[in-house]
Amino acid sequence: MFIYQVLMTDGDFVVKIVLILAFVLAAVAAIVMHEFSHAYVAKLNGDYTAKLAGRLTLNPAKHFDPIGLLMMLLVGFGWAKPVPINSDNFTNYKRGMLTVSAAGVTMNLLMSGLGLLLLFLLMPMLYVAFSGNAAIVYLQYFVRYFLEFSVIFGFMLALFNLLPVYPLDGYNIIATLFPKAVGFRNFMVRYGTWILLGYILLSNVFDMLNLWYLDIFGMFNSVINKLLDLTERASLSIFLQV
Repeated sequence: MFIYQVLMTDGDFVVKIVLILAFVLAAVAAIVMHEFSHAYVAKLNGDYTAKLAGRLTLNPAKHFDPIGLLMMLLVGFGWAKPVPINSDNFTNYKRGMLTVSAAGVTMNLLMSGLGLLLLFLLMPMLYVAFSGNAAIVYLQYFVRYFLEFSVIFGFMLALFNLLPVYPLDGYNIIATLFPKAVGFRNFMVRYGTWILLGYILLSNVFDMLNLWYLDIFGMFNSVINKLLDLTERASLSIFLQV
């Protein structure tokens, strides 16, 4: 849907392609780094299952789920294949589960922070038209879009994965901290995937109906966009006195 909306709007066709390319690459980077972090921290905790499965890599092909990738391209939100973990191999079970579960979210937050910092530092160069060279102008568009999408995807993936719904990281954290919550764990393992799919669908319906107060991701996205706007305005004000 996102790509369709971009292509259907008026404007420079090359700019549209640059926007789509920045969107896809930012999404790929956010998802791949999320999954790689799980695999890497699992290895640090003594579990080599992900490494032996070929998941300790930055190769996107090793991480993407076909349906999750399709959802990402259509609605701007998707998922990757879960990284295989064998908690029996952890040198310390509780520490291993908590650190591995938090690794992907932490990486996404770090990437968002880095994206904001780079936007703040580079915004003057992305704002000023250096010449009539079209290639430079399109490069400016690409860098700005890529950094903005990187910030958005990083924060959104972190929020999404912190939901206490199976099989997300938030569920694993809750299940580890509260091992006696057997009823909650059984319910989530049985219905968690359907809950996630239903909420993603409802979020898009709420968005189309402009019911922003029923869409937590829509509200969070608005906050992120305001943060981006403040960062870019602050950069221009400090460096260019705009």
